[in-house]
Amino acid sequence: MFAVRFDTQLQLDHDAPRPEPCADEAIIRVLRAGICSTDLELCKGYMEYSGILGHEFVGIVEQTDGGTGLEGCRVVGEINA
Repeated sequence: MFAVRFDTQLQLDHDAPRPEPCADEAIIRVLRAGICSTDLELCKGYMEYSGILGHEFVGIVEQTDGGTGLEGCRVVGEINA
């Protein structure tokens, strides 16, 4: 899985591990993601953040923990949703 990761600098991680969904979670194949001012502030040192950026996105549900019928649905994610 690809990910834009920030530790001390921005880097494209070509081998980020693919997570497995827990109860009430889903795996989303991200089609588009925005880098917003929150992400930029994190890169400037706000909250001493380290991790994957891009919390505003559109994607397709690839996998759930089972039985939801949501696989294949288009979804949007936003940090304050």
